[in-house]
Amino acid sequence: MNMSQLTKNKSTYHHGNLKESLVSTAYDMVDKKGIKALTLRELTMRLGTSRSAVYRHFDNKEALISAVVKKGHEQLDLVLSPIFQDKTQSIAKRFEMMGKVYLNIAAEHPNLYRLLFIERYPQRQETTKYKDTKHVMGLRFLMALLIEAQEKGVIARGNLMIQLTTVWASMHGFATFLINEHSLINNNQEAIYEYLQDVLLKGLKG
Repeated sequence: MNMSQLTKNKSTYHHGNLKESLVSTAYDMVDKKGIKALTLRELTMRLGTSRSAVYRHFDNKEALISAVVKKGHEQLDLVLSPIFQDKTQSIAKRFEMMGKVYLNIAAEHPNLYRLLFIERYPQRQETTKYKDTKHVMGLRFLMALLIEAQEKGVIARGNLMIQLTTVWASMHGFATFLINEHSLINNNQEAIYEYLQDVLLKGLKG
């Protein structure tokens, strides 16, 4: 399963699932045109419903955006889950594969990525409170892989939140370069990625 499959949504709804349709359609609008393109007028036109119907499910537009952010992180978890669960692959290989999928999502869905990880929205901060190892929405399986790596002695035992944040910050920097088409990585993305993976794993080993 990839992110493209997860962002395919129907533009109509059946009675009883309007809330789900509102979130899915808003998610699709953000994916294709960015958060600024998400207006209640356009959303209700696409679904053939009214603004008052929207407010029966969400107090305001900000609440709807919070639901979109939550869906985005849930979709990321769904994409990364099969990689983590494939125990036929080594921890290092799964670590590499997770990173590539994360970067591919950023490159293929830059508008969603910006909403989830870059743009400063109170709704995102409220929805994704990274408090501890059990509250890492969108990064659950990276955390699970780090836990497994510690237990098997592949990486040093240490503060998991610091390890997670270090890995994520590194991948996030690369992803930001990708979606902004930074000239430094235009012709050597694979080489930089391989080097980044090597540096991260060596650093995690302590």
